Amino acid sequence: MKKLLICCLFGNTANSLAKKMQKVADEQGYPVLISAVGLENFASVAPAFDAFLLAPHVQYKLEELNTIIADSRPIYVIESLPFASLDGEKVLMFALEQMPELAE
Repeated sequence: MKKLLICCLFGNTANSLAKKMQKVADEQGYPVLISAVGLENFASVAPAFDAFLLAPHVQYKLEELNTIIADSRPIYVIESLPFASLDGEKVLMFALEQMPELAE
């Protein structure tokens, strides 16, 4: 099972989105575990994850986060509207399109 981490400023919105995404993933049979974290704790938990999604309002940290994971795993920025509306299905489909290895 692959592990996907969503990162936002404090982790609250990302946590709500992760729960909705996990529900869709479970219902549709995708073998992925989805978690969330705030920027402050990203470096400490990143080693345990296979792929990452970044909230649009913290995309300015993309280069820094790529350095933390040594460019070894995929990291993508979530589009603003699906993130803001907490559209778990749309964000999950985006993640699977960008990182098909998550569905393996």
